[in-house]
Amino acid sequence: MMACITLVDVQKPKPKPRPSITKTQWESNYFGVPLSTVVTPEKPIPIFIERCIEYIEATGLNTEGIYRVSGNKSEMESLQRQFDQDHNLDLAEKDFTVNTVAGAMKSFFSELPDPLVPYNMQIELVEAHKINDREQKLHALKEVLKKFPKENYEVFKYVISHLNKVSHNNRMNLMTSENLSICFWPTLMRPDFSTMDALTATRTYQTIIELFIQQCPFFFYNRPIIEPPSATPSSPSAVPASTPFLSSTPVMTQPSPPQTPPPSPQSPLQPLLPPQLQAEQHTL
Repeated sequence: MMACITLVDVQKPKPKPRPSITKTQWESNYFGVPLSTVVTPEKPIPIFIERCIEYIEATGLNTEGIYRVSGNKSEMESLQRQFDQDHNLDLAEKDFTVNTVAGAMKSFFSELPDPLVPYNMQIELVEAHKINDREQKLHALKEVLKKFPKENYEVFKYVISHLNKVSHNNRMNLMTSENLSICFWPTLMRPDFSTMDALTATRTYQTIIELFIQQCPFFFYNRPIIEPPSATPSSPSAVPASTPFLSSTPVMTQPSPPQTPPPSPQSPLQPLLPPQLQAEQHTL
């Protein structure tokens, strides 16, 4: 009996390090190195990320489940190996699948020594996200973005702009900004899941990335705050279609009168609601 207990103790599983599909296979001078070593002021976007995104936007924007459906690991490794040997690799010529390229692109960020969204910036983003007023929250998040290291900011802007474009094709690829944020936030932020803070903030991290995707023009291109076209009732950042996204106060609506079946075509609700909503939209 004691021998069995000892055996159980010896075989007790230990926490495993984060899996890697590149470092464990070969020594790379490109993958798994600090971001600053693969960018320059003249080329602020890593050429591998640029090639992958260009390929996906040219051939795969309508691919159902893009970034959600995993690529073949051996093909992803093959793609990275070949790029390691030849940075001029033509992805179209090699006939890699869209999911393989998408998976290899995500793994690039997983292999960075530090996450693309720096840990100290994550803390500030979470604090900004706690602001209740939506417009103030978005402006606070934008202020945190300005504190990103230059190389991190440029690459983050490039990736989020791409994901925004992917989300605009959600009728075909079924990948809304919410779905994309669920797939990407662990890759871009990589919190320490062994801490309670990260576990409790998981939903917050995902929502932050979702807001960046939805409001990409506001965050990176000085455009007005917009109502996300792909908002759904299940999304924490979604708002009803009749509620302007930039509204800092709830839209007041006329209480519905008691309904009597069948509804009368001359219901007093019909002439009241449209002018009221229209007036509020003009006010905002």
